[in-house]
Parts: sequence; structure tokens; C-alpha cells
Amino acid sequence: MKICVFLGPTMPVEDARAILPDAVFLPPAAQADIISAMTIHRPDVIALIDGVFGQSLSVWHKEILYALHKGVAVYGASSMGALRAAECHPFGMVPVGEVARGYVDGRLTGDDEVALAHAGPEDGWFPLSEPLVNLRASMAAALAAGVADRTLHDRVIATAKGLYFTERTRDRIFAEAGLSGEETDRLERFLESGGIDQKRRDAEVLLSHLGSLIMPPRPAPFDFNASHYFDVLYERDRRVCHGGNTVPLSEIASHAALHRADFAEINNAALGRLLIRQFAEVMGVTVDEAAVRTEARRFCAMRGLVGAEALADWCRRNDLTDDEFSELMTELAIERAMRLWLVPRRFLARTTKPVLNELRLRGLYESTAEEAALVERVMELHFGDASRQPKETVEQLLAEHVASTACRVDAPADVWSYEYGFKDLLDLRIDLMRAKQVRDLFRQLAVEAEAALAQVAPQEPAGEAMPEEEMQT
Repeated sequence: MKICVFLGPTMPVEDARAILPDAVFLPPAAQADIISAMTIHRPDVIALIDGVFGQSLSVWHKEILYALHKGVAVYGASSMGALRAAECHPFGMVPVGEVARGYVDGRLTGDDEVALAHAGPEDGWFPLSEPLVNLRASMAAALAAGVADRTLHDRVIATAKGLYFTERTRDRIFAEAGLSGEETDRLERFLESGGIDQKRRDAEVLLSHLGSLIMPPRPAPFDFNASHYFDVLYERDRRVCHGGNTVPLSEIASHAALHRADFAEINNAALGRLLIRQFAEVMGVTVDEAAVRTEARRFCAMRGLVGAEALADWCRRNDLTDDEFSELMTELAIERAMRLWLVPRRFLARTTKPVLNELRLRGLYESTAEEAALVERVMELHFGDASRQPKETVEQLLAEHVASTACRVDAPADVWSYEYGFKDLLDLRIDLMRAKQVRDLFRQLAVEAEAALAQVAPQEPAGEAMPEEEMQT
């Protein structure tokens, strides 16, 4: 069971790790951090304790709902976690501790109750102000112990509530509340040992509870309605980890645009696929599960991915979940269905012209044309019009061709030949035989040339050593 904990000023990570040693501890959560953690760490449990706001966008409810929808158990306590747990517990997020219960019950309402100023990660997120929930707990303890009466208690709380959260230090609060020197000294002495850090207490309760889990509870299923803004967060702001460093997905695309010589072709192909899918929706072209499974098999065949583990590893390296891989295969299957709709409508012209135009656009036309013309000339000189009848089946010829060339085939011969511009299997068989004859001829000529060179090479007299200078030459 993998557990990710977002933790900052509520308690030192070293202390938290002593309670839950096997957890992955992450900094206070900002927007997109939960969905990023799901991609990078693939947790079973997410514990949200601390989060940032103000200087950064805070963790969004929608990404918590997404994690719950995907079956990840999400707990919240102490600080930002208590706020989000109170807001998301109807969907399965689990609130833990007094602070979270206060928000759920309505006894606490303001976000500022848990807010505080703190140092950065280089200083261990050290707290620089007093969270109001901690002050409430401490003053309640002082009231119960007789250190403060009700009037003093209420004055201190009201004063703290009236201050901006970054200004809530004990010195400032006591001074603004007009406490006498004796009242201040009495409270300070009590709070030194009797003060209550409610946020830390709740965090410790949550960590201890997670440490006792054998299996995390699975959230009850519900309909997750992704919005355009969530799609933006997921498709652009989500971070992934490569080479030991994390990067937003949008930066990977931007890097490709700025550094890859073939990015124009990549971008055009990507947008073309989107257009095809939009056009398919207009035309009502759909694919079934069988077509998607076939597409997945063809995809794996083209990339040499043998077995479920090889495919799972490819998906991990390419930051795709199982659902996202299935969506990609559906997209490819729809694209193939649209091509199969188009090809017969060109009748005898088939795909020749668009393929040649694509070769021209990619700068491959001249070299490909020269190679094809050479094969044509060799056939005329050495075989004439009578190409020998092959003994091999078209499947055998195709397998031998794939083994000898850069050609890749990802489907049965009849399916592949139809999609790739051949009139029929006989048409494919003739072209495969021509290619084999030329290839075999070139191999034979190469062997003969090598033998001829061996015959004319000078022979050294037996028993005579070659001078060292000649050996080096």
C-alpha cells in the first residue's frame, strides 16, 4: 500500500516519518499536485494535511474528486486537509481530527482559522504565526485550568480573530488585547507547557491511523463530471517525473516545439487526428470494443511490445493510465475507420497521389523515386517481363521482406495490403516477388564481387614476416 502525505508547517517531516516510515512525504499541496502525485507515485492513499494558498493556487476540489473517482482513498486533517475534507466528505474524502470535525459540524467556518505564515522548504516550513485553531484550543485549556477567566479568554480570541492571519503572533495578540503584564506572564507560563498544538495533534492521529491500515477503504463510486478547466489542469499543469526531475506536461510539448526539427509534422499529425475525430462524430462513425482491442494489438506489434508487462511498462514511461491508453487506442481506431471509409471512395486511384504528396512534403520523394526506378531498371535488365512465379505464399514473402527491410507490418496480409494502397493480395504478391528478386540478385552480385576481390588480392610468400611499417600501413 503506497501512501502520499502532503505535509509542511503542521509538523516536521522527520517526526511524521517516525510515525509513518514508509509513506511518501510531499510539500504542501498546490493546484495540480494531487493529480501529479497520482501520475508520479500511483498511490493507494492520499493524506492532505498542509496546502499553499495566496502565493500559489490552492489544491482544487475537482482533483480530489478525481482521485476519489479513481478509487484512491483521500484523507484530510489539520489545515488545508481539514478544509477540503469538510467540503469533499460527501463524495468520500475522510475528515480526521478536531479541526476537520469543527468544519464539518459548522463550528468553524473561516479559512483563516487554520492559516498561518511560515518559512520556506529550506527552513522546514517553520511556522511564523499562530493558527487560530491552535490558539482556541490553548485558551480553552487555560480557561479550564483557571489560568484565564471567560472575559480574558474571549478578549484574546476576539483580538486574534480581528488580526490578519500573518500578524497573529502571541506578542501581537496579547498586546492588541490590552493584557496587563501579569496576565501576559501568567498566560505565557501556562502556554509554555500547557498550550495545545491542535493541528499537530490531528496530523499525528491521521498518520497513526494510516499506519494501522491493512487495506485502504475504497471510496463509493460516483459520477465524475470533468469540466474544460479540469481538462486543462490534467492535460497541461499535471507534473510527471523523468530523469529524477518533475515537469508539467505543457513544458514537454513546448520543449518539443522549440527543439525538434520534425515538430511541424508532429503538430500537423496531432491536429489532423483531432480533426478526423471531430469529422467522425459529425458523420456518426464509431468503433466497438473489438476494433479498439485490434488497434491495441497492432500498436504493440509495431513497437515490439510483447506481453502485458511490456505494455504496462511502456504506459508508465509515457505517463499514461490504462484508461488513457484505451482512449488513445479508441482515437487510433476511429482514425483507421475513417481511412477505411475513404479508401474505397477513391476507387482505382486509391492512395497513390496523397502518399506521393506526403513524401514530397517530408522531403522523401526524390530518394524513394530513385530507389523505385532502380528496381524497375534491374527488373527490365535481368528478368524482363517474365517475373518467376513464386513458390512462397504471400505471407511467407511478406515475412521475409519484413526481416530484410525497414518495412513493418502490423496486421494480416489482406488487411495490411488493403490499407496501404495495394489493389489486392495478388498485387501485393507481385510487388513482393519483384522486391525479392532484386534483393536476391544484389546479394548474389555482392558475393561474387567479394570472391573476385579475394582472387586478385596479392598473396604473401609463406614463412615471410610482413615488415612492421607495412603492417601499420
